Amino acid sequence: MSGLLLAACGGVPEDALAPAGEQLGTQQSPLCVGLSVTGLNIAGVSSYEGIAAGAGSWEVSTGANGVRTEFWVDGSLRSASEYLGTSGGWNFSAGGMGCGGHNLEVKAFPMIVDSGGNRTTCFDSPQTLTAPFSQYCPPTTTLSCVRSTNFLVKCTGSVSQGTGTHTPYWQESILGEGYGWSQGSLIQYFSCEARSTDNKDWPLQSVTFNFKVQDSNGNWSNVSSRSFSCVAYI
Repeated sequence: MSGLLLAACGGVPEDALAPAGEQLGTQQSPLCVGLSVTGLNIAGVSSYEGIAAGAGSWEVSTGANGVRTEFWVDGSLRSASEYLGTSGGWNFSAGGMGCGGHNLEVKAFPMIVDSGGNRTTCFDSPQTLTAPFSQYCPPTTTLSCVRSTNFLVKCTGSVSQGTGTHTPYWQESILGEGYGWSQGSLIQYFSCEARSTDNKDWPLQSVTFNFKVQDSNGNWSNVSSRSFSCVAYI
């Protein structure tokens, strides 16, 4: 009786809903099953003047006809690209790289693109590679100077960034006229007599102490300076 009621109302038996050749309760195989990125390579990555650039190659398994690549720098997604085919090359670039070390992570996912251009990206089977790179920045100096005695000024230079070792250079200038640079250490003493009752009749003049460094690449830093009033016996 129930079967007659279903037929009268337009109902269809459950087994008639299943596609031909498929048993009731089963599903068609997902498109991504068995697909993978079989090859991923980072040929190189570097950064110049704050812009990072990298390149490499990719390859996907049989059944896939494209790849999605994601480019992560220091844990942040910077860009993504899609390429068609079964193998090829990828390229990446991004700006805003700060001084020092960074890490590029490339993630690749197999894709299926049908004749209508519809894309399916298989996120369950990525291939991942990482590569370190660094952004060079020229050395930067700072300078502090204090009186160590009534006759001496002690200057201490510090440096950051740059590459390798840093060679310090010092200069003393009076009234804007420098007397040449001399190589030294990060600590330098300069003669500079302070005002006292013994020299109160002599004039004072402004003396500037300058500091800079050169790194192993041959690049110069900025010049850091401090000025003191010194007795001028003229």
